[in-house]
Amino acid sequence: MPHLDRDSFIALLGRLGDPDEAEVLASAREIDRRVRESGLSWNDLLVPPQGAVDEDYHGAFTDDDPLEVGPVRRPGGYPDDLTLIEELLSHDTLSPGARQELLDFKSDIAEGEFTDMDSKYLRDLHARLSRQARRSA
Repeated sequence: MPHLDRDSFIALLGRLGDPDEAEVLASAREIDRRVRESGLSWNDLLVPPQGAVDEDYHGAFTDDDPLEVGPVRRPGGYPDDLTLIEELLSHDTLSPGARQELLDFKSDIAEGEFTDMDSKYLRDLHARLSRQARRSA
């Protein structure tokens, strides 16, 4: 299964607002090609709103979906997050960008800058990679 490089994928998404229609179309087609070749669906790639069960969520994101940014968490107080980070870092299919992001999360925890939103992202990433691993097995 081809790997979706997060940084280049995000760059392609950023080009969708380009004033040059040919650039927009080329970017959209490249995004579509990469998603199809990866074997993933948009549901696999997009995280549902907080509280929605991933497999059961079939709605669309709206401006009404809450984006809750919680308070900064206390340093070193969340060993379960560190455990998840270590488990994710052990994946050999992790992209360099994702690996660096996880290492940055470890630093954020140590410096007391790891938020509840960071923790949610971490848990969602873990769930998504676990589903992908089960499908590959």
